[in-house]
Amino acid sequence: MSLGVRSVGIYMGDQDRAKEFWTQVMGFDLLQDTPMGSGPDAPRWIEVAPPDRRVILVLYTPEDQRDRIGTFSNVLFECDDIQWAYQELVARGVEFPDPPRQEFWGWWAMFRDPDGNTYGLGQRGE
Repeated sequence: MSLGVRSVGIYMGDQDRAKEFWTQVMGFDLLQDTPMGSGPDAPRWIEVAPPDRRVILVLYTPEDQRDRIGTFSNVLFECDDIQWAYQELVARGVEFPDPPRQEFWGWWAMFRDPDGNTYGLGQRGE
């Protein structure tokens, strides 16, 4: 049996702002933006993926989970060169409350999305 992770949910308060952040700022691909009801205020099922497409992010917040917006997301990203990624993302306006630093276990940084959700960023091979 071969199992894998298809997607993870990202809790956000504004789906349009989240979609713009993940596609325009972070450079992810928009895979799906589907209404989940009728009317202009109906929530949508939005999926984005990084260029490697190994995992899909679902930009959606169920009503009973709104208290999770703006917390540590438990989604950890990795890159080949954390210093370069940091400089590139800062230039695009991404906030890093914890810039890259070498820890005994490898390189680590933390960044935030516009809703205040915080994500870890590590460097591959460390």
